[in-house]
Amino acid sequence: MTLRIFLLLTNNKLEVISHKIENFRELKILMLDKNILKEIPEKISHCVMLECLSLSDNKLTELPKNIHKLKNLRKLCVNRNNILRIPEDISHLNNMFSLEFSGNIITDVPIEIKNCRKITKVELSYNKIMYFPVGLCALDSLYYLSINGNYISEIPVNISFSKQLLHLEFNENNLLIFSEHFCSLINLQYLDLGKNQIRKIPPSISNMASLHVLILCCNKFETFPIEVCTLANLQVLNFSENQIQKIPPEICNLKEIQKLNISSNQFTYFPTELCQLFSLEELNISQINGTKVRE
Repeated sequence: MTLRIFLLLTNNKLEVISHKIENFRELKILMLDKNILKEIPEKISHCVMLECLSLSDNKLTELPKNIHKLKNLRKLCVNRNNILRIPEDISHLNNMFSLEFSGNIITDVPIEIKNCRKITKVELSYNKIMYFPVGLCALDSLYYLSINGNYISEIPVNISFSKQLLHLEFNENNLLIFSEHFCSLINLQYLDLGKNQIRKIPPSISNMASLHVLILCCNKFETFPIEVCTLANLQVLNFSENQIQKIPPEICNLKEIQKLNISSNQFTYFPTELCQLFSLEELNISQINGTKVRE
């Protein structure tokens, strides 16, 4: 692969990118991560063959105003910058597959993102987002969504349309309930709702038969929700750092469970019900009644 196609300039303390970048008309991959760039020249729009643009770990506050002209762009990474907003005209990037904006100061996502029909992966973790971006719910190909570390307190009914979603990370938000709308995600395999304020699970979680990993650490559970025991294909379960005192006998229904973390709860004795989990390979209970348990 020649320099004209692949240009790697990561970790070089670059402050400026020359406007001559427009001369790289055949450029397909441009990596500018880990520099100190504050802006990207608008002439980058002349790199019409560009498929991957990576700008993570810089000092950017906005994207080039004409980035929508990069019609062949498939992957855009702008993690850990100071981006304030995602421009509406990003909807013109019809070939986009992966969009990464984690670690910025974005407050919302334009509804126009729904027009990027080919997107399969979106990362929006650790921003300032207050409301779930409903435009994402219209993305028929989206299978991976990470939106950790924001300020979202409610889940819209529209998420029920995201049947193709396989992986959802939603920890460190402000959820008070395990929304019934999650239970419509029948193909979901990985769900992380750790570090919220959830206290109970709806019975309709039984619809999530494809779920392999469920993370509910650092919530407000006082009892182990029996509803979780209906997830026959569950392999990894994390209920650490809650207020659970005992395990229900129904846990024996988790016949595929391999890893179970119930550390830092309020157990006063070892839950013998766990002895019925014959597929269990890793158990973390850490302490009982304040006494540490040797692992």
